[in-house]
Amino acid sequence: MRHVVVLTTTSSIGLVSLFAVDLIDLYFLTLLNNQSIIAGLGFAASIMFFNMSFSIGLSIAMSATVARAIGAKKDRLARSLALNNFVFSVAFTALVAVVTWLFNSQLLTFIGASGQAHTYAHQYLTIILPSLPFLAVSMSGGALLRAMGSPKLSMIAMLMGSIVNVILDPIFIFGFKLGIEGAAIASVFARIAVAGTALYFIYTQHDFASQFNWSSFNQNLKSILPIAVPAIATQLATPSANAYMTYEIAKFGESYMAGWTLTGRITAVVFGVIFALSAAVGPIYAQNFGAKNFQRVNRTLLDSCLFVTGYCVFASIFFYYSIEPLISWFGTSGDAAAFMRFVGVWIGPAFTFYGFLFVANAAFNNLGYPLISTAFNFAKASIGTVPFVMFAVSVIGAEGVFLGNTIGNLVFGVTALTTCLLYY
Repeated sequence: MRHVVVLTTTSSIGLVSLFAVDLIDLYFLTLLNNQSIIAGLGFAASIMFFNMSFSIGLSIAMSATVARAIGAKKDRLARSLALNNFVFSVAFTALVAVVTWLFNSQLLTFIGASGQAHTYAHQYLTIILPSLPFLAVSMSGGALLRAMGSPKLSMIAMLMGSIVNVILDPIFIFGFKLGIEGAAIASVFARIAVAGTALYFIYTQHDFASQFNWSSFNQNLKSILPIAVPAIATQLATPSANAYMTYEIAKFGESYMAGWTLTGRITAVVFGVIFALSAAVGPIYAQNFGAKNFQRVNRTLLDSCLFVTGYCVFASIFFYYSIEPLISWFGTSGDAAAFMRFVGVWIGPAFTFYGFLFVANAAFNNLGYPLISTAFNFAKASIGTVPFVMFAVSVIGAEGVFLGNTIGNLVFGVTALTTCLLYY
């Protein structure tokens, strides 16, 4: 349990700091007293969620391949895999960034953005999308540092980005009067800061350098792609579901969309530890799998479930009692405030069962069954989201978007965890 707690906590500090900066970002933008900006940021976040999922999937491949090599005491292979994971990540995300940048207006329309909210979202995405390769290096670099046994350095790299973002946000938003475009520029600099710091630690502090050559790259791809492709596919399931839910909530107007945006940013901060868990425990699974210590693999799975349950109980209570102060702090009212209060009641079950799905997927991805993880995530994103949300919306309206998704989390979180326990 101690290993799970330490790795998850150190990993989550950096991740939660980035989520916290996003929340501060949002707070600065609320001071502009323009609800369309908040709604636009919500639409932009839905598109960025897709792009971030590519980076998360690639970081899983980095962690799994390098950690296995380290566990098997193959230092030269580990160095080669690290370099080639970076090369593949940058090339792949650059292509994704170009395609998304060219069609971001059409994508926003597809998920329900219109009017001023569409305009603001388009302005934000136009600036931040080209920085996707830096995000990929940041996330893969953090995963590599954790796989190398340096979670604190990974945390420091993330914190560096948070510091840069907090400093630059008010300068660009208010000082240069750039509004939502200023927030995007600050985020670009933050991504560059995280990537640069992570690479400095990897190649200077750890001296983990390796010579690049095409033969080695092609050989390593045979290890990288079988993990990266299903891991990316798995990660894409969640933003697909989120895009559908964004489309549904947009039908109820900008006020509900603003409430959806705010709750999304707040829950990311409060429950960021759960998001960090799957990436943090991946190296534990992979290293013990590489060392053939299967008893510890099983123990890691059980400890992760206990950690998820305990943390979600604590976090949901904290979230519930923080809702009214947050509503006041962000100046929220009407439908947006009502939606936030509803989420405050149901957030605990939503993330507990979602956490079980993360735990199971981390095990499947790192222990040789990535396609099972992909299958569960896509099942959750489709039959575990759409029918539940549609039914709940028809019964209680906009709040049904969140409640329907919560029920889907319960069904598929329990099913995935049960399947994982049967395997291990």
